[in-house]
Amino acid sequence: MNCEAFLNDPDTSLIAPAQDESKGVEFTFDGSWRTCRIWEGYFRASQILLEAALQEPQEARGLIFPALFNLRHAIEVALKWHIQYAGGLVPRRAGHDLGVLLTAFRETAHDLDDETSYVSDFALACISELASVDPQSITFRYSSEPDGRPIKIAPRCWDLGRLYCSADALSLWFDGLSGQIDLSRDDHYQAYLRS
Repeated sequence: MNCEAFLNDPDTSLIAPAQDESKGVEFTFDGSWRTCRIWEGYFRASQILLEAALQEPQEARGLIFPALFNLRHAIEVALKWHIQYAGGLVPRRAGHDLGVLLTAFRETAHDLDDETSYVSDFALACISELASVDPQSITFRYSSEPDGRPIKIAPRCWDLGRLYCSADALSLWFDGLSGQIDLSRDDHYQAYLRS
């Protein structure tokens, strides 16, 4: 896109049909699959930002906040979607609290499958760690609490490579989780696991 031509165009509206269809996006998906596109997109955005920070270390200070916000938001939306997909209820008090969502996810998984064979200890540990750092989804979104107090972040160095690999692993786990939930409902598959 030629930004100079756009700025000189009398029609500078933000939302307009794409002049080149390959450069446009249509919102043709809805319902629960819209939510999937949302959390998948937030995971991907996090990965892109973390990868850019790894390639250009001087950019890391500016990119880390949106990268971690996107990662955290992806996890939140994915947990809510999978709780509902598995037949559970997202607690009203959950809001943005990953700890509450993680508890609801564990309860839903336990109710669905005695063996909870699709629950990844690695994924739960990553989510728990992020929940302890940013329970209400404000740490990487704002610099201060609503009352003006600064939001503190652990002052130690965070390994960008570990963050990138964790974001990638969590994205892959969530991508396959609905299939695992479907299998956990299948009595023949459960019998096979127990044999």
